[in-house]
Parts: sequence; C-alpha cells; structure tokens
Amino acid sequence: MIKIALCDDNEIERGILKNVVEGLLIDIGYSAQVFEFSSGEKLLRNYSRGDYDVIFLDVQMKQLDGIETGRAIREKDVQVEIIYATSSEAYMKEGYDIHALAYLLKPYRVEKVRETLEYYLKKYDVKKQDEKTEMLEVTIQQKKIFIRQRDIYFLESMGRVVSIYCKNGVFKVYSRLGELEEKLDFDMFLRCNQSYIVNILWVSDIVDYDFYMPGDRLVPIRKRDKKEIIQKFYNKRNESDTHMEKIH
Repeated sequence: MIKIALCDDNEIERGILKNVVEGLLIDIGYSAQVFEFSSGEKLLRNYSRGDYDVIFLDVQMKQLDGIETGRAIREKDVQVEIIYATSSEAYMKEGYDIHALAYLLKPYRVEKVRETLEYYLKKYDVKKQDEKTEMLEVTIQQKKIFIRQRDIYFLESMGRVVSIYCKNGVFKVYSRLGELEEKLDFDMFLRCNQSYIVNILWVSDIVDYDFYMPGDRLVPIRKRDKKEIIQKFYNKRNESDTHMEKIH
C-alpha cells in the first residue's frame, strides 16, 4: 500500500487533490493510504523517516511555506518523494533544489497528476495490490527462505544481523532492518523503535513503554514518540477487518 501525504492549507483544493489521487490509483489498480495536513507545521510534527512514500506539498502556505517545509523534511527523510503544487511557477527552481519528483500547477489537470503518479510507480516498480506476496523472502547462508508474514511476531536488529521471531522459531538474517521493512506489509507491521518492527496482529497488550508479545517477550516503544507510535498502532488495528482478527 502506498502511503501518501497531502499538505495544503486550502481545504477545498486539498479535497480535490485527494479525490483525484485516490480515483486515479484505483483506476490503474493500486491501493493507497492518504493522510491530510492543513499546514507544514502539522506535517512536520512527529515526522519520522518512512512515514510516507509520496508527499504532495503546496508551496504557498501561511506561516511555514512549502519550500521551508520541504527543506525540513529533507533533513529527516532523503528518500520520500516530494511533489510540489502551486498556482505559480516562480518557485520551481527551489522545488527542484530540494530534489522534488515533480511540479504540478493549479488548478490540477487530471492527466498531469496521472502522469506523475505513473512515473513514481514505474520508478520504484511498485507492485499492484493483487501482486503483493504474503511471504517475506530472505537469504540465510546463501539459501532463499520464505517466511509467512502473518506468522512473524517481531523483528529485532543488532548491528547487521536481524532476528525474525516467528511462530516456528527464530531466523537470523544478515541485513539492515530498513531493507526488510520495505518488504513487509505496511498494514501489518509497525516500526516502534530504531531496532524493532512489531507485527500488530500479535500484540496482546501495551505495558508502559513496551508491546507485550507471545512468549512473554516485551518489544520496546521509542520513549520520545510513545504517544504517536501507540496512536499509529490503534489506527492500523482499526483500518481493516484483517487487523481486528484476534490471533493471539
């Protein structure tokens, strides 16, 4: 699922863009989760790298404008794609200085939004919803292993080794946690600490700053972002019927 943020202080224009983006993605066979922000300040509040794949960012906003918001985002996240939108071409140079993926002029032309989305999908070889696999492919001692994602409790990183705790044991993989995170189902997994990713389907309780997992294991929640992480956890739990299944 593609995670898209829309940041525009004009509620009407933000709503138009949301309808266009969601309609186009459905039309070409992709699923997306769209988040709306009415200011750069709200977008940046508790922003973490990897929260979004694409950000549509209006340039001319009150207080913190889109250019300054983009610069602040780049300090935290060099991978997210930023698509600038404005009624003026005057800021185009600044937009590309921040390595924006594209620059859209208002009022939005549906064909241009579609071209931009298709360019992003092609650039990252994003698979359609029905092409997603339920298995996590990893390499252990030069052999490919396939682990059912629903059977994973959590992932723990120590240096360059990631331990994948599952129903049927623990698999140790030589990899960076971020590389494995990109292969996981966004709806099912949550990055709750620099060194941990938890499967929300297996969380039975939240104890202080920890997720309570099978086997009486505690997975730590990043203290400074506890409120935001727990809110993301409940959002994911409530977003689909899948997350409401009680499998623990």
